[in-house]
Amino acid sequence: MTSTTPGQSRGSYKIGGAALIASGLLFLVRDFLDLIAGPPPASGAEILAWAASRAPLLAIANEALFFAGMLMVPAVIALYSSFADTDKFTAGAACGLMAVVAPVIAVLCIVHGRLVYPVYGIRIGTPDVAALVIAVFYGGLHATGILMGAATLVLSLLMRRGIYARWVAYLGIATSVADVVGAYPYIIGPVPTLFCHVLFTAWFVAVGWVLYKMR
Repeated sequence: MTSTTPGQSRGSYKIGGAALIASGLLFLVRDFLDLIAGPPPASGAEILAWAASRAPLLAIANEALFFAGMLMVPAVIALYSSFADTDKFTAGAACGLMAVVAPVIAVLCIVHGRLVYPVYGIRIGTPDVAALVIAVFYGGLHATGILMGAATLVLSLLMRRGIYARWVAYLGIATSVADVVGAYPYIIGPVPTLFCHVLFTAWFVAVGWVLYKMR
């Protein structure tokens, strides 16, 4: 049993690291598509026209966001394991916040998908429902941004005294601020929001690479 444990750990780190890198890149794909599609209009009737004219972009962005969230599951498991020799309780709380984000993203994608994917031929066709879907979707993304900001900050502070390089920790601290700021795209505008999300992806890729190379 003990002879196989190290090999299994290395394998889980590789899977988790690769999943975190892929997740970060998929989040960035979704962010670029969201920038191209532009922000949704304010009224329900305009939202229906906006969604119809951008259906391919919204559909691909929806798929990218869904798989980005699901890839966080093995990534969070590996990330938590990497803090085995530090503060397990604090690491568990931070990784728990990240773990909460994944199912929230899945539900948001199901709701958002009704704008572009018909189910049994049923598609959102009334302005009020379209407005509700957009409000729930972007409101949910706002919540996930806050959660990720808190989780990233705590994990980055732990990384300063662990196996991660200090630059990864400092990148994470900057990313935690960007996560919170980027949770308000309707205030800061699309380009600053994209910059915040680029930092988010950069931290995912950096941490994922450390996990992938971890022995």
